[in-house]
Amino acid sequence: MKYGIASFFILTASALFAQTGEVKVNQTANGFYYPNEPSICIDRTDTSRIIGGANINNHYVSINGGASWENKTITSSLGVWGDPVLHSDIDGNIYFIHLSRTTGKSKGYSFIDRIVVQTSDDGGQTFNDGSFTGLNEPKMQDKPWISTDDYSSRFKGNAYLTWTEFDKINSKKKKDQSRIQFSASTDKGKTWSTAITISDSVGDAVDDDHTLEGATTAVDVNGNIYCVWAGHNKLYFDRSLDGGKTWGRDRVIFYQESGWAMDIPHTYRSNGMPFLVVDNSPGIYTGRLYLVWGDDRLGDADVFLSFSDDRGEHWSVPKRVHSDKEGNGKSQYLPNIAIDQTTGNLAIVYYDRSWSDANVFNETHMAFSTDGGGSFRQARLNQKVNGHIGSDMFSGDYIDIDFHNGKIAAIWAGYDGEPAVYSRCFHESEFEYFSPIYDLCQLEVYVDESNKKPVIHMAATVGCKVDLTYYKRRFFSKKYKVKSQENLEVQFYPGHEGYGETTINLNQKKRYKIVVTADEPPINCKKHKTIANPASLK
Repeated sequence: MKYGIASFFILTASALFAQTGEVKVNQTANGFYYPNEPSICIDRTDTSRIIGGANINNHYVSINGGASWENKTITSSLGVWGDPVLHSDIDGNIYFIHLSRTTGKSKGYSFIDRIVVQTSDDGGQTFNDGSFTGLNEPKMQDKPWISTDDYSSRFKGNAYLTWTEFDKINSKKKKDQSRIQFSASTDKGKTWSTAITISDSVGDAVDDDHTLEGATTAVDVNGNIYCVWAGHNKLYFDRSLDGGKTWGRDRVIFYQESGWAMDIPHTYRSNGMPFLVVDNSPGIYTGRLYLVWGDDRLGDADVFLSFSDDRGEHWSVPKRVHSDKEGNGKSQYLPNIAIDQTTGNLAIVYYDRSWSDANVFNETHMAFSTDGGGSFRQARLNQKVNGHIGSDMFSGDYIDIDFHNGKIAAIWAGYDGEPAVYSRCFHESEFEYFSPIYDLCQLEVYVDESNKKPVIHMAATVGCKVDLTYYKRRFFSKKYKVKSQENLEVQFYPGHEGYGETTINLNQKKRYKIVVTADEPPINCKKHKTIANPASLK
């Protein structure tokens, strides 16, 4: 169970630098469990055009550099069932990849029987009906990703897809397995080659640590394709030197302590799946491969980066991209990476809970490097306290970031009383001046009922008074009487870089009411929230 209050701001320090904070992308939740798993791309021919998508069929378009968004719906006769991936090639062709929803198939997830690719030649305003690849009945096709060859003389213009094929998704039977698939297009996504299996090993079909999942690719200036994926507590690497026709032997390049299905507190599920990019810029690190992923090898969830300067033969010692203390119990997770091919600069986006005392409330952080991943500057992208969606609601398996010609576009999932998608788009030169100050006059409340007795988590950027009342009811009586009362305060000092956080452990499971009041002169925000246990005051 979770409750929240939509936050708003009165004053923000970032205004001193003529910046705007994050922008809410979606206008409505479009279904209680959605939107989530957002993806974003910048039109390579016009950085003011930015295109996004989110589960299950949300399509977003901005023509003013991400300052505002038009909400649309993606449709196809092949059906749409989420896992959206947005991508722009160097010529401005926009790809929208997603799962299918084939009519006539309803048992389990049998309708996700192919990978669907829709393309746009008008800056992402409209998309064609789509093509598909991977149809191999009765097997199921899941979690795609795309890259394009934008620079080589041999294969320029080719598009490459990788994904996971399941014999039967969510099956625990040993006969049902998973594998990594690959398909190529030589005509801008109109048609696709027959899918081939590029993983030498197989995983199970449980959709967990021993499933082969999260395959992503990168293409260098010579047309070589590199691919990474996770499974069996390992990160695998493979490559093709002939446009995807043949592949080498898989190599294990790193181990994941607890596998890719990472357990993040108060979250329905999460993962540490890898993302890969290659430097095709004219800079000093051209040809360098960068790999980012999540792992808890140091005692809690962290984001790691490694690079290779010899086409994946050898990799640098993994390093964390954030600077909080190792093993401090705070989670950083769901990373994604982008590289500006005009400069070679790197941007990594991820969720960060380093400020949350109880490791509950997410921030969205970005790590930025101009020296080939040698060092990073970090900053928070959100200026509003992000509400918590809770552990009983799916919040997505990834967030996304794109980077081109100095323009950075990040997108992530949030919660403001209902599922939401936020974005922040800016020029890299602004990053140095990002204000650490949260917008004032915010209040978010999360009720964790995963334990025997509820726990109330509050985050605020304004002073709050909390009135907690416990009730009792005598046998054979419908009337409730006050059992006890408590009065608490949440302290927050204006100008603080974070927010005030309070945890309240209730002493009974039912029959309670919490009234939270925030009224802080001279801001006078007058926020009020009442939380009553649903079974208590009927």
